[in-house]
Amino acid sequence: MTIRLQDVDDSNWRDCADLHLAEEETKFISSNVYVLAEWKFETESVFRAIYADTELVGMLAYYLHDGDYGYFYWLYHLMIQRVYQGNGYGEAAIRLALKEMHELGATEIRTMYMPGNKRAKNLYEKLGFEEIGTLGGGDIFLRLSSI
Repeated sequence: MTIRLQDVDDSNWRDCADLHLAEEETKFISSNVYVLAEWKFETESVFRAIYADTELVGMLAYYLHDGDYGYFYWLYHLMIQRVYQGNGYGEAAIRLALKEMHELGATEIRTMYMPGNKRAKNLYEKLGFEEIGTLGGGDIFLRLSSI
């Protein structure tokens, strides 16, 4: 199975919006519909559809942050459709996104997860992210320095 990232565009945004999380995960992550609405206003964001061969399995988003917390790339959304979870697609997609960000000049990448989201915690730790604190809403703030 080949995992690839593709731009979210006119040809696939509706399919991305129709992807669904497992019910117990909806408290941990924004819906793709909400994240896609940001597309209209957050023009610096990169939205990527995640495909396993030709099957759409998820979506991720990142952008270059230059503000209150410093200068770094921010991986702020990762979602894998509930029926495809547990197959390594999220890890493979993040690795591809990390490569993209590195090619764009990233020297540091940050992300976060909500307390209680053990899947996200384990995934980010496996990829080498280190906890560096908490954000205003209590989210766990992570950094990856060696890309």
